Amino acid sequence: MVIDMANIKPFCGYRYNNEKFETLSSVVSPPYYGLTDVDKETLYEKSDYNAVRLFSGKRFEDDTASDNAFTRAKGYLDKWIEEDILVRDEEPVIYMYEQTIEIGGTLYSNTSFVALVELEEIGSGMIMPCEKPHEGSMNDHYELLATTNADISMINCLYMEQEKELYNLISELQEEEPDVEFSSEEKSGENVHQRLWKISYQPTIDFIVERFKDLTLYITDGQTRYETCMKYRNHMKANNPNHTGKEPYNYMMMALSNSKSDGLVIVPMHRGVKMPRKFNEAMFVANAQDHFKVEKIIVDSNDEEFVDTMLKQIVTTKPETRIAAYCGGDYFYRMILQDNDYIKKEVHPEMSKEYCHLDIVALNKLIIEDALWIEEEKYDECVTPSRSYRACYRGVNDGSYDIMFLLNSVRVDQIRNITAVDERLPEMTISVFPKPSVGIIINVKED
Repeated sequence: MVIDMANIKPFCGYRYNNEKFETLSSVVSPPYYGLTDVDKETLYEKSDYNAVRLFSGKRFEDDTASDNAFTRAKGYLDKWIEEDILVRDEEPVIYMYEQTIEIGGTLYSNTSFVALVELEEIGSGMIMPCEKPHEGSMNDHYELLATTNADISMINCLYMEQEKELYNLISELQEEEPDVEFSSEEKSGENVHQRLWKISYQPTIDFIVERFKDLTLYITDGQTRYETCMKYRNHMKANNPNHTGKEPYNYMMMALSNSKSDGLVIVPMHRGVKMPRKFNEAMFVANAQDHFKVEKIIVDSNDEEFVDTMLKQIVTTKPETRIAAYCGGDYFYRMILQDNDYIKKEVHPEMSKEYCHLDIVALNKLIIEDALWIEEEKYDECVTPSRSYRACYRGVNDGSYDIMFLLNSVRVDQIRNITAVDERLPEMTISVFPKPSVGIIINVKED
């Protein structure tokens, strides 16, 4: 079936019971991506009811098919619902969810409508994938979904509207008293202020639903989870002779963010690299000069200013690829691609020009593969994506990485143009910031 509109609807979400917790900061979790074992242990210690137990439970050597991280997640979910730790909203609503965080004097904010969105086959309608899914985590996501029958976390989609009707509605609703308000700690240590509103007024719900029928949704975070939900839906459909297309498994919970919202940013995913062999800086620079103008820039500043300087030195309004490379010391390399059409002409002639001009494509092919000689099958083992350039910088200085690379952000028009021709960005290219926390709302796929 081809869907030529984005179908969204309100739902009765499960949320932490405010009467049982002084603040939700102890039970919600930062986004699952990038959590280290230490991060997870800290969340476990915060509360016996922290959401980390649902989406990233501990694994043990004696786990079995009937007792493992996924079955334990199901057990926690059922028990918390039974004990009213999690309570279900009594009437279907669309939620409005706001996160605000200040970093280095800059205020970032993500305000989204959270609703159920009807699943559709990739490329068949109004939901557009931006990146390739991460196959390595697909099985775990599927096992969790199939065992719990629940969307534990929400994926993030961007929408682009011309008239700003939804944008103006958000501004109006923000003036009202939120149903939930608290602050929680990010992995980076900063506090993110969170507010949640329940939209139950039927004319407003109808207005939102109608407006989204004409809008394309671009999946910016959660491509793997989306395709996992598709796989689960197909399984449930195949085993339901009375399938109608309106069952709960035909929908998934999404946070829908306006691309024009003040404070919302699409941050690049930088790369930290640990070589499979001894790193040779001089050889790297020599190899990189085959395609890049490589400039050594010495920085006389402290650590905080050093990485900021690196970013400032690669910002450009020109249609060119600029990448910063750092491998220790008081200097870094600014790398400027000399022939912007080389990748289109010699590497990916079958891909669109817009795709070939992505910085991450040049980094993966011309630097990581050609200059560092890291084969594709070794990529995941050697290369670590991170939205935190400071974490990458620390990683080089503590020996976790041999070299790091900073990239510029992907533009919204690049996302639109690439997905319009049924292409996807490479894995881990972009990330919306701030990202939705886990545990704010849980969607159990039940009537």
